[in-house]
Amino acid sequence: MTDAKKPGDGEPFVVIFQTETPEEAVILRGLLQSGGIDSPSPTFSDPFPLPTHSEITHGTEILVKISQVEAAREILASYGEEDPPALPK
Repeated sequence: MTDAKKPGDGEPFVVIFQTETPEEAVILRGLLQSGGIDSPSPTFSDPFPLPTHSEITHGTEILVKISQVEAAREILASYGEEDPPALPK
């Protein structure tokens, strides 16, 4: 799993799922956010962003705070997504 620091309370975010398309990522983030899970979307400074090569071939990563991983997995499981791999302990 990839750890990523984001601004805010200082708690790290981790990747819990990788979607096939950026559109799927928007849907999954919406599900997580409606369940009270903080899942930031990527920020772009370009007003007309084009998909990067990695988005085209690898989809988009879904990030959640490390303290919210289990709750996020439950939400994704109820949606029918495969259970993401467990975090290393």
